[in-house]
Amino acid sequence: MGLFSQQTQAENRGNARFSYKKYYPIRKMIFHSFAEKFNSDMLIQDVANMMMFGDTQPATVSSVLPLTVIAYSDEMDAVVRLRFPDELAAQYDLKVGTRLVTSCVYAPNTYDNMAKDVFIGERYTGNYSDFIPIVQLFLAKKDDEIRSRTALFGEDVWARVEALGKAYVEQHPNLMRDGFAYFKK
Repeated sequence: MGLFSQQTQAENRGNARFSYKKYYPIRKMIFHSFAEKFNSDMLIQDVANMMMFGDTQPATVSSVLPLTVIAYSDEMDAVVRLRFPDELAAQYDLKVGTRLVTSCVYAPNTYDNMAKDVFIGERYTGNYSDFIPIVQLFLAKKDDEIRSRTALFGEDVWARVEALGKAYVEQHPNLMRDGFAYFKK
């Protein structure tokens, strides 16, 4: 998918299977024109591959109204804040602090294209300049299995996500990405 690389070996491969049953209601929420819907449909296979082969990473709900999620990348030791349609909070019974997982893919680091909303941490590997996190719960099959993947991460990791997320929201309260931007390329 464009600049983003799927060629590296994910530490915890996503193994999340794309759900058309979940996709079509979201498609209705975020797109209005036939052209937008058609264009997003053309990206389904890319998104499905990202979910299957991407790197599983932790994420937490940072607010419900508006629905925002803090998504972490251990490669960047950083978070981004994602904005989603508010309806998803009720649909998935999300609360502030709900633990989620994402499938992440990364942009190679060329030292001149660091994402403007990624503030790298002290554990940054130096390999990438951006990441795209896909919240598995919103687009993958088998909700119970997806929710159980939060156990992949120890309490130290969740504490790191919480601390980075809190600092991100305090320092950049209006900075957030469209959580479904990967369907809008």
